Amino acid sequence: MSDIQAVMTRVTRTEMVGEHLVRVSVAGEELRTLPWGESGPGPRADAYFKVVIPAPGRDHVRVDSSDLSRWRQEYLSRPETERGWIRTYTLRDARVVTTERGEVPEMDIDVVVHEDDVHGGLGPGARWGSQLVPADTVQLLVPSATGTWWACWDEHRAGNNHVVLAGDETAVPAAAAIVDCVDQAISLGKDSAPAPGAPQTLHVAVEVPSHGDATLPAGPAALSRGVMSNGDIRVTLDSGTELTWTWLERGESAARNEPLESWLRQQLEGRAATARHAASATGEEGDEDTGEFVWATADAAGHGPYWFLAAESSAVKSLRRMCVSHGVPKTDISFMGYWKRGRATE
Repeated sequence: MSDIQAVMTRVTRTEMVGEHLVRVSVAGEELRTLPWGESGPGPRADAYFKVVIPAPGRDHVRVDSSDLSRWRQEYLSRPETERGWIRTYTLRDARVVTTERGEVPEMDIDVVVHEDDVHGGLGPGARWGSQLVPADTVQLLVPSATGTWWACWDEHRAGNNHVVLAGDETAVPAAAAIVDCVDQAISLGKDSAPAPGAPQTLHVAVEVPSHGDATLPAGPAALSRGVMSNGDIRVTLDSGTELTWTWLERGESAARNEPLESWLRQQLEGRAATARHAASATGEEGDEDTGEFVWATADAAGHGPYWFLAAESSAVKSLRRMCVSHGVPKTDISFMGYWKRGRATE
């Protein structure tokens, strides 16, 4: 049996939860086949899936998940004007809702709507998210019921540890879902697996385009009961984790990634990393720009503070180099290029 399946859903509603962030909610009977476990539909930390976006004026492409490698090769051999696009998104949240067809799962997909700063205009994913209306059909590629959630977040690595999570606007849904799961003690794993302990502290910073993106609906539910302190939102989660959430507004004057780099540098200097480790930042293997998307996870057996970096590919490489130069072992860092400027990613 394949560990990936294609499911069809329908849009139930759309909502702008930030100036550049639209929340698309989809529901359908076929969503029952995801690996929810006994706890049922809900947030899943950093869990992602793929959306098959049809070309304008075209029907949905039929996906053969029984032989996905062959199907993908044939799919990519066709022009985009016929086949459309595949894009990756994070599961922001989920629940069971009552529809005219009975109770079915409903999922939230948060889509960043911004212009392609290389080619101009909205990209396929942003255009798709901004144009959807209720009753539209959405096709997803998701893990099978017997599979596991696709995610890079390591809840066991984060458990009973100090965690720093830094990302750009494309990482807001993942960051918010991670906090929701820590808050509610929801695990990515099977219900029968031992639940990891909650992080001791979790400091999240996300860089967003404008003040209109730093909103309560865009963030985790816990922010509504938080207290502002020196520009940060602080709250003790129900799991006992001390959460600090920082919105970094880029605005029109700052370059992309500049606020995030400045924030991370302050965090690293505040942790008083020793100069003894600084030499390890030079000659980093694998950090040259190969044109590929970067994706690497921390050592699951590590014990130091857990660093989770998610943003544009060149940005996360820069952030990782900064961490290493301040003494953070490479094995304590997960870094993911959610997108790459000037290039499409599935």
